[in-house]
Amino acid sequence: MKDSVVIFGAGAVGRGFIARLLAASGLMTVFVETDVQLTRRLNEVDGYIVHVTGVEKKDCHVSGYKVLTPEQGGEISQALANCLFMATAVGGRNLKTVARIVTSGLAGASKSRAKPLNILLCENWPDAEKVLAEALLEAGCDEENFSCIRCSVERMVRRGENGLDLIAEGGQAFYVDRRAWKGEQGGDVCGVEGFTFTDNIEAIYARKLFTSNAGGAALAYFGYLSGCRFLYEAIEIAEIRKNLTGLLNIAKKCLVKSYGLDDAGLERHLDELMNLRFPNRDLADTIQRVARNPLRKLGSKERLAGLVHLLQNHALSTEPVSRVIGAALHYRDPADAESLELGRIIAQQGAGAILKDVCGFERQERCFEECLEFYDYYS
Repeated sequence: MKDSVVIFGAGAVGRGFIARLLAASGLMTVFVETDVQLTRRLNEVDGYIVHVTGVEKKDCHVSGYKVLTPEQGGEISQALANCLFMATAVGGRNLKTVARIVTSGLAGASKSRAKPLNILLCENWPDAEKVLAEALLEAGCDEENFSCIRCSVERMVRRGENGLDLIAEGGQAFYVDRRAWKGEQGGDVCGVEGFTFTDNIEAIYARKLFTSNAGGAALAYFGYLSGCRFLYEAIEIAEIRKNLTGLLNIAKKCLVKSYGLDDAGLERHLDELMNLRFPNRDLADTIQRVARNPLRKLGSKERLAGLVHLLQNHALSTEPVSRVIGAALHYRDPADAESLELGRIIAQQGAGAILKDVCGFERQERCFEECLEFYDYYS
């Protein structure tokens, strides 16, 4: 029987990224998925295809997996008892639910599992590994029995137009914090090609957050104001491209100063974003997907406000990011509850309330005035 890995979440990242790497390394995936219809469909077919695009183009067939629902406690316990490690790709808001299921599962697996369970957090969420670790402890899990490991997923994955197939970006690395990996096995020999273990995950995650994520946010919020549907449409608008370039260049300077990242390496990374990822029509990343949940994305530790705080620490210009925040304050989507709440707060208390209470800016800071000026400019 193949060695296995348990993945909580059979969505785009879980299936199209992590499970694809596992399958290529000869490992079996056991998904735990709350969507009953998706679970049924995945169990009815003999696999799905991940269409890789970008730097490399190929089709990868993923099969031989198993999909469980949270109600199948006994089978989840057995899977956790036997797996090499576990990963989550569920969204930060769902980590407490994962903690309850894992705690129960590990309790049932306690007689069979001799080693701590390493849990890779494949989440675009601030301090996701700490959130899950705290939730596991609160649920009664012994801290000696697990380790929550910070990761940085830099590949974009989306669902295809039909069926279960997915479209995924190729060429981007998957970074894992080597220091948090527990047990004799050791991170570098976990058996999965495509995993890059690092002792400097903070810098790698910051690079993703303040370049890829911040750049995507810029395209989304500027693109929304320009009536675009896709990111690739937004980057073709000269003014938006100019603003995006300004943001990425100041982010590069900040990352070099804050984390000592290599200037030339960052330049190559930015070139890939500008000329390969963001304009990629196969990925067809939508304004709606990237702009959604604006209150979270405007948070003080997030891709925009977090970058402003860091820029201020180094006395670097915050204007390119303040411009994006000013645009983001205008984002509205009837299908997005957070954008409607954003509008309600601004209507009742003014845009300054978001800058103070969500972004964590003080009224006397220059960035506060900059954001208001750009908010008015885009009104």
